[in-house]
Amino acid sequence: MCGICGYAGIEHDKRLLQCMTGTITHRGPDDDGLYMQSSVGLGMRRLSIIDVGGGGQPIFNETRSVVIVFNGEIYNYRTLMAELERRGHLFTTHSDTETIVHLYEEHGIECLRYLRGMFAFALYDGERDVLYLVRDRLGIKPLYYWCRNGKLLFGSEIKSILESDLVQRAPNIAAIDSYLTLRYVPGPETMFSGIYKLPAGHWLRYQKSEVQLECYWSPEIKRGEYSSDQEYRERFAELFQETVRLHLESDVPVGAYLSGGLDSSLVTAEMARMTNQPVHTFSVGFAWEGDETPDARAVAKELGCEHHELMCTPEDLHWLPAIIWHADEPLGDLITLPTFLLSRIAHQHVKVVLTGEGADEVLAGYVFNRVMAITNHIRAFMPGWALRDVIAPFVQHVPVQFLDRFFDYPAALGAAGRRKLAHYLRNAADDQPHTMYEILITLFDGWERNALYAPNSPLQALHPYATPPLTSTNDFAFLDRALLLQYQSWLPDNILARQDKMSMAHSVEARVPYLDHILVEFLLTVPSHLKLRLLGQNKILARHYAATHLPLAVANRKKKPFYIPSETYLKTPTYRDLVAATLNDEQIKRRGYFNPGAVRALIQSADATQEFVRVKQVLALVMLELWHQIFIDRLPWM
Repeated sequence: MCGICGYAGIEHDKRLLQCMTGTITHRGPDDDGLYMQSSVGLGMRRLSIIDVGGGGQPIFNETRSVVIVFNGEIYNYRTLMAELERRGHLFTTHSDTETIVHLYEEHGIECLRYLRGMFAFALYDGERDVLYLVRDRLGIKPLYYWCRNGKLLFGSEIKSILESDLVQRAPNIAAIDSYLTLRYVPGPETMFSGIYKLPAGHWLRYQKSEVQLECYWSPEIKRGEYSSDQEYRERFAELFQETVRLHLESDVPVGAYLSGGLDSSLVTAEMARMTNQPVHTFSVGFAWEGDETPDARAVAKELGCEHHELMCTPEDLHWLPAIIWHADEPLGDLITLPTFLLSRIAHQHVKVVLTGEGADEVLAGYVFNRVMAITNHIRAFMPGWALRDVIAPFVQHVPVQFLDRFFDYPAALGAAGRRKLAHYLRNAADDQPHTMYEILITLFDGWERNALYAPNSPLQALHPYATPPLTSTNDFAFLDRALLLQYQSWLPDNILARQDKMSMAHSVEARVPYLDHILVEFLLTVPSHLKLRLLGQNKILARHYAATHLPLAVANRKKKPFYIPSETYLKTPTYRDLVAATLNDEQIKRRGYFNPGAVRALIQSADATQEFVRVKQVLALVMLELWHQIFIDRLPWM
């Protein structure tokens, strides 16, 4: 695991390369390396995981005509290395990185189809004078770039790119609207004007001052007849065991994030079965009656783990500036805070952790997956006009206390949530999963954003953000179509971006076995009823497997939302000081985006009602302002 950066089309600039690598030292405190040839420069910071003593980068082929800097892990590298040695290639290290340069010699950029793992890398072919930037299939590892007038800059984190005087620190106005809609910035845009995310499953080629972008992998839903349920169960068991075994590949200690829920418990159980030493497990709680720390503690005891836990408190909000700096962009969800703290404690014991991230996406574990599936089922026997003109208006006027009974989170849905639900039902009359999905994951809807924006704000002129519709998928099962939407930006630009940035802030490598692309491709072929039952369980395949590997109480445990009781933070001095420092009238007027009265009213509404949505909206605005102060105003954050 490392951080990489570099440039092309810029004359030899060692100072720039050293600054770019220096700003991401936290991603790789163990070593650094530079390569400069003519107008190409590559830099890296290394966190030593495999071939600790001999795997320093950059790494070359035998003739030194091909060079690579690499971030990630190739889990099938031993198999690849053996085959390449049989074909006559000479290895100078035992690292997974070196397999890529020799694979490239054999197959060119088509070498990507042989790689199984998470990766972002830059590979320079000196003979052809071509530079490739590559990001893994699911977007587990990040990679950003800036390109103008034949000059290219890239890095694992945006802050590396900002080290160049060529790059202007300017906010991307359209991205602010997208951020308020989704709580994150969907790729390929970033919050910085002119800086882009390399999309998941893509490569970028720079040659003769020209840039070409191409997709080499995208998720595909199964066509044709299904197999028997038993065949799917057996294949899931086989692939899940294989992916956990591969993700344990390491020359340093490996631990696990353990929430006590199904996903992380299943990963930890496999780890415990495959290793000789007790697994270090890490859990975070919030000192309220509904958190999962007792569940995690019980699972760890059952599996013989060495368990570590911490409590996240309102005072921990003081970490938000550090979190924003490490994230490069605002991630408008307070879940970044416990993720950051969890990595801090993990760093004290291990360098690598396995997590349960991705299971909800591939096995329909989210609340909104169930809501969409139930709505689609209702639509099959209820005319669209009834949803739009009868049910939606009825919901709009139902007492919110009644709706709260059906809300999975232990907080008040409130008037804002009720209006969102009515809006969802009006749009659910049509068979458009992308519209339904967008409404359910939206933080500020179009009406709320328009009310928030100042009359002369540049945000007023923007078209509302909309999830790009999928094409030619109406013949697929509705749930499959809905799940496919999560691969567009939710997974790479939100879930995985948060996991990577918060773990690497503390030099910890986080691995995600559920997102092994072989397992993902298999799960895309699985029928809907093995993922979700409308009024029953979710993640059916995983639960069936867990029934033979975990106590039944864990295998059958209802999914609990990873809930932070942020409404309890509202009266604390830490929260009030943070809001006062970021969302005061003077700051709001200076930015020119929002109506100060509207922001003031939102803060007062959150304080008075403690509604789930309102509290999240206030904290999203806090994070946006912190981002401006740190990256645009360049104020000290430590």
